[in-house]
Amino acid sequence: MPFRTDFPLHRPELLDMLRRGDALITAAMGKGNKRFRKGDEIIRTGEPCDTIFRLESGWAARTRVLDDGRRSIIAVFLPGDLFGVKSLLLSEQPDSVHSLGNAVVQTIQHTRLRELFESEPSVALRIAFQLGEDERRLHNYVIGLGRANAAERMATMLLELHGRLGRAGLIQNGAYRCPMTQQEMADFLGLTPVHVNRVLRQLHGDGLATVTRSMVQIDDMVGLHKLAHPVLDIFERAQPEFGGRAGLVNGPRRALGANPVPRSS
Repeated sequence: MPFRTDFPLHRPELLDMLRRGDALITAAMGKGNKRFRKGDEIIRTGEPCDTIFRLESGWAARTRVLDDGRRSIIAVFLPGDLFGVKSLLLSEQPDSVHSLGNAVVQTIQHTRLRELFESEPSVALRIAFQLGEDERRLHNYVIGLGRANAAERMATMLLELHGRLGRAGLIQNGAYRCPMTQQEMADFLGLTPVHVNRVLRQLHGDGLATVTRSMVQIDDMVGLHKLAHPVLDIFERAQPEFGGRAGLVNGPRRALGANPVPRSS
């Protein structure tokens, strides 16, 4: 399915080249899609990878498992996302990518992509932009883990997913499908599943968001945005898909009735 081409914070003079590069990559991927089930490894830690992927449907996550079995989800990929881009530069992969549910991906081999680099500078620019976009999201993730309390982290995650899915045309009436379990949310937010459950109940009780087994409903976009505001970057603060509103100049405050949640260690 076609997705809206999205380049957050792009330099205006680069937009035409970015769109052309994206279209050429998509065309080169063709129709030889691969299918994965929940938990399947798409990229494996410590092994070479000769492919870059675009998620056509489903969700995937970049993960790392510690020696004692603890797992961290470093990034979540949504429909339309390019991922595995840094495999173009590395001989072995430092992290794995797993499917968070049934997923379909398009692929392009490194050799074909390097051929396009030589004839189409717009393709190289598109890949360079993706590396920059991945870094922007990672910076947000680090800020959340390092400085946000549990409620702020959860609000930021729910808004970030809403915003990205909304810009891909996958939101309906403020709701979106979410295949992540509470354990997976905990692995992403640096919390325990018990803490995740408590924060979700708090957000629901405050009328901000309702999270069920497979759905997220944003009940109060403005209130959720105010809670997440300290962690959002300048792009997310300005865009309506993330709850951004002109005139949010008085600084962040919690929605009425929300009690502070201590930061998880």
